[in-house]
This record gives sequence, C-alpha cells and structure tokens, in this order.
Amino acid sequence: MTQTKIWWGVAGLCLAAFLAAGLFAARINQHLPHSEDEAAYLFQAQVFAQNRLTVPTPPLADAFWSPFVVDYRGQRFGKYPPGWPLLLSTAVRVGQPWLANALLGGAALALMAGLAHLFYCPAESVCPLPLLAAALTLVTPAFLFQSGSLLSHPASLVWMMLALASLAGVGKRPAAAVLTGASLGAAFLTRPVSALAVGVVVVVFLLALILRGETRPRALGWLALGGLPVAALLPLFAWRVGGSPLFNAYTLVWPYDRLGFGPDIGPQGYSLHAAIFVNTRLKLSMLAGGLFGWPGWSNLIFLPVPFLARRANRWDWLLLAVIAAIVGVHIFYWAFGGADGGLPRYYYAALPAFVLLTARGIVMVSQILGEWRPALRLLPPALVALLVLFNLMWNLPPLVMAQQGKYNITPAPLETVTQANLPEPALVLVQNVQSWSDFAAPFAANRPTLDGPVLYAIAWNPELARQLQRHYANRHCRQLDGAKLTPCPSVEAAQ
Repeated sequence: MTQTKIWWGVAGLCLAAFLAAGLFAARINQHLPHSEDEAAYLFQAQVFAQNRLTVPTPPLADAFWSPFVVDYRGQRFGKYPPGWPLLLSTAVRVGQPWLANALLGGAALALMAGLAHLFYCPAESVCPLPLLAAALTLVTPAFLFQSGSLLSHPASLVWMMLALASLAGVGKRPAAAVLTGASLGAAFLTRPVSALAVGVVVVVFLLALILRGETRPRALGWLALGGLPVAALLPLFAWRVGGSPLFNAYTLVWPYDRLGFGPDIGPQGYSLHAAIFVNTRLKLSMLAGGLFGWPGWSNLIFLPVPFLARRANRWDWLLLAVIAAIVGVHIFYWAFGGADGGLPRYYYAALPAFVLLTARGIVMVSQILGEWRPALRLLPPALVALLVLFNLMWNLPPLVMAQQGKYNITPAPLETVTQANLPEPALVLVQNVQSWSDFAAPFAANRPTLDGPVLYAIAWNPELARQLQRHYANRHCRQLDGAKLTPCPSVEAAQ
C-alpha cells in the first residue's frame, strides 16, 4: 500500500465518521438534547444565532424552565462558557444544529491521522499509523456518542488536537506557536479546565525545547500572542453577562459547584480522599474497561508498550503527560460528569493520547514480534481485529439502543402538536411535568425570545396556567398531556 492510498483511506474514514455521526444524531438522538447540558448549549447557541449575548428574562419565567439555563439581573443565558455555543450557532443558523458536531467528528479523524503522521512517520517511508489511528478513533464508542450529540467535547477535542499538531512546527515557524496558542485559547473558551491542563503541558514542552536549544524563548511570546486574546473572551463574556470577569454562572444553579476541596464544595462536601479514591478511581476504572469497547482491561494493553519497550520518543512522553494532566486537573472537580460509550466525558480531551499511544503500541508489538519470528508480525493486527469485532457486535449495540429515548426524551410531544395543525400563534401548556426531561423537547423547540409561532410552557399548576393564558391572550391555547391535545378552558370558567 502506498502512502497516497493510505491518505485516501483516511479520507474515506472521515466521511464515514461524518455519516455515522449524522445517523446517530437523527436516528438515536432524534435531533434533540438528551441532557441538561445539551439543552443549555442549544439555548445559548440559539441566542447567539439571533446576534445576542443574552435574552431578557421572560415574564412567568418558571413556565419556561431548563435547569442549566439561568436568569440573572433580568437576563437569561446558558451557564456554560461561550466557545461551544458560539460554534454551534453557525449550524443553528442553517437550521441543522447536529451538523456542527458531525463535521467536527470528521475533522477530528483527519487531525488524528495528521498527528500520527507528524509524530511518528518519517517523510520518506510508507507509514500505516495515520490510517490505524483514524480507524481506531472511528470505532471508539465515545467518539460516536459525542459526535452525534450537542455537547461541547468534540469542539474541545478538535481545538486540542489542532494545538498539538501546530506544536510540531513551533521550532521552525513563529506562526506555528501563534496557532498553538490560538487553539489553546479556543479550547479555554470551550472547556477551560481541560484547556488549562493541556496548556501547562504545552508550556513545559516548549521550555524543554528551549533548554535543548531547539527553539528560542520568543516561542513562548508567540504562544501568548496567539492564545491570550482568544482566551480573554471568556472573562469578557463573564463580565458582560455577570458584571465581573470572575463571574461563575455555575453557582447560580448550585452554589457548591466550584473547583477545590472543602465542606462547601459539592452537594455533600469534597475531600482529597474522595477525589482520588472515589471520583478518580471510578473514572479510571470506567476508562480501563470501556475506552475502545474491548472486554475488561484489554483497552489499555497496548498503550504502555512504547515505554515498556524503551522506544518512547518525545511525542509519546508528551501524550502521556496530556493524559496525566487531564486526569490530574479533574481531581479538583467534585462532579463525575457522566460517561458516553465507556469513556468518562471529562477525559474526552485526552482521546488523541489514548488512540495514538495505542496505535503506536500495536505497530510496535508487531515489529518486535516480527524481529523475533516474522510469521508473528500479523498476530497483533489479528488480535485487534477480534477486539474491534467484539466491540461492534456485542458492546456497542446495547449502548446505542440504551441511548435512544434516554430519559424518555422523544419528539412525540412536538409531533402531536405538529399533526394537530394548530392555528397560529399558539400557546401549548404542557401538563404533568415532573422533571426537566419532560419539558426537554418543547424547551428546545421554543425560540429564546419566546416569539415563535408555537410557544410551549409548563403548566406547573392551574394558577400558573391561568396567568399564562392571560399574558399570552393573543395566542390560541391548547393543553398537552402526554399524547393528548385539548383546548384550554377559558380563564373565567377555570376560576
């Protein structure tokens, strides 16, 4: 196989990643948010798509509630950093929010192959590592789940990978250092904690290059020149919506939602012991048992090979440092953060390190066995093929099916209203809402400014329903209870 054919193979895998993510978004997630996080991200993206930073807090705000969309100083906005909603808003503008992460999934695969080439492939040789790295990424369950979601992790992943890719050229071109900094700044604007962790690794790596005489100290200046203006947008946004560059919207939902340790951190306090032996231990156990969807701890058998074989280069150590930094920094955060497809979400930014070290380990074991007995060279690829088959046949299908209709979030309420052909403008009072998920689909269907042709509201109680009818008297009112849509009683009759 020639290197040209390898890159054509990578291009085919990138297209497959885009199509798989789009299919997952349509068939499994049904183009709806399935977590409080996604609902808040989509809301803020819709706000940005209207060329606003926030929208005014609406009258009767409790009727338009989603847990991670907050009201502060008369304004409503999502609690999360603005980087991902801003990027997501480009897809919202064309009416296809799913498109953003599907495209990012294809870009991530291309960057994964590019990193493998930059880190491990001599320019003059045929190198299969880019194709192997891209293929491993494509069949990683978490990659499919994230690329088909509305979460911020795929965007953070792409920014991190772009930073690592440009880092390879820092010793040759100042522009590479500027791009590395700008990419880290964009990652900071998206997921600040993970970006800080990787940023520290990058700075230490550059310092090592400076000490070895491979680049000049000015590289750190170029890095700052690229990164600081972008990263400064986060405190600027915080100042604009909250009145202070240190404003933390997370605490508007939960006052204990902060980094650190102590009795006032987390719902029940948070100690270093709990951080290491409960939170981190759980995440690492889930990572080891579910990273690639292989059985047991076989997910990690190839990762340490470059170090155990004493063949690790500078890039191997850089990637190992990225893993350590991502794991280490999240020790300071009390929340588990959930997991998709077996990989803890907070560790998703380290996916390039997991994949590249694993791919390199596979190739290295094959080379070592081939040096001993040439016939054994094919043993590692055959083993990996069996492990991938196990994932695709036995591990992945139940994970995917469990995601469909998660938390009972489906488009059924919206379909009921659409099929009724209501006169517009309409007000739909959603009955018997017990949790955020009961209103997730209607909430996503509302415009942030609540001026769409159909307006969905939660009728928590009869009095609120009457207030909503009075306030939106110009709208034709209907009650939605499950799949049953009925006319609202007149305000006078209900009193």
